[in-house]
Amino acid sequence: MNHSSENPAISRQQAAFTDDSASGLAMYKELSVGAESSWWHFLSYEIQTLFLSGLAGLLGYGLRAFLYPTLFGSCGRRPGIGRGVILRRPKNISVGEKVLVDDYATLDVRGPRGKITLGNKVSVGRFSSIVSKDGEIDIAPGVNIGSYCRIATQSKVCVGESTLLAAYCYVGPGNHQHSDPNVPLIAQEMEIKGGVKIGARCWLGTRVTILDGVTIGDDVIIGAHSVVLSDIPSGAVAVGSPAKVIKMR
Repeated sequence: MNHSSENPAISRQQAAFTDDSASGLAMYKELSVGAESSWWHFLSYEIQTLFLSGLAGLLGYGLRAFLYPTLFGSCGRRPGIGRGVILRRPKNISVGEKVLVDDYATLDVRGPRGKITLGNKVSVGRFSSIVSKDGEIDIAPGVNIGSYCRIATQSKVCVGESTLLAAYCYVGPGNHQHSDPNVPLIAQEMEIKGGVKIGARCWLGTRVTILDGVTIGDDVIIGAHSVVLSDIPSGAVAVGSPAKVIKMR
């Protein structure tokens, strides 16, 4: 396979961060805190993440709980921020009371209109990623997101109160269009269908995938490894790829 092309097809995001018209420092500031943020906020972010992000044990948790709230747009009492947590554009992130973001998780806002809201007592598992690409992600109080999950959107994702996402769940932002066979898929625009809404008190089993444009009602169970392509009504149990309702609770 030939990998020598000097101008390969790339996505819009790749293009933005490989643009020669901007300096490396400007690109890093845009990625980490946003171009519109003050240099004082940028410096505070750099110092805190440099010295506190990898700090282990009680001292690390304590100092991050005390100082990281100054980075967020808003933050309630007693946040638990684990070791190695990645924060991007933290001023666009709102954190409720007693939220736990476990080790090596990522809260990533891209674009000035992006927003992430974590309600009271939300738990985000290790190595999970919540990514707002100029969209809005609203995680209601009591939600438990397991390890290695990914929630991402270019429009909106809402997860209802006390819903459980088991490990490796994926809530997707959309699909690349494939209308023009002469344009590589990676360079085509995303097809956005309005986001995802997951109701309250649901249980998504391990490795469940929810695609863009889907609404899931309250009190729903989605079986492990299912792929949800269409709406699921409240009180249903659904399994399969694509997921089908097999019974009502």
